[in-house]
Amino acid sequence: MIKDIFLFLCSIIFVVIVLELTGCDEFRENQLVKDQAITFEQEIAYRQRKEIELENKLKKAHEIITKLEKQLECKEDDTSE
Repeated sequence: MIKDIFLFLCSIIFVVIVLELTGCDEFRENQLVKDQAITFEQEIAYRQRKEIELENKLKKAHEIITKLEKQLECKEDDTSE
């Protein structure tokens, strides 16, 4: 009788331990996925900021090029006269 109760309690403890370990693994995996998602979102935001910065630099460069081309045209007109 005591042996049966002991075996029953050991079985329950074993099941609880297995469930606990499985649950912890699942929690760790979920946390890992969340962390990866956050990192991915941060990386996307960083790249978007960099893209906007480069677009602004490119726009300024085009404005400078246009301005210099106009100055060059004016100088060419002055020298041809």
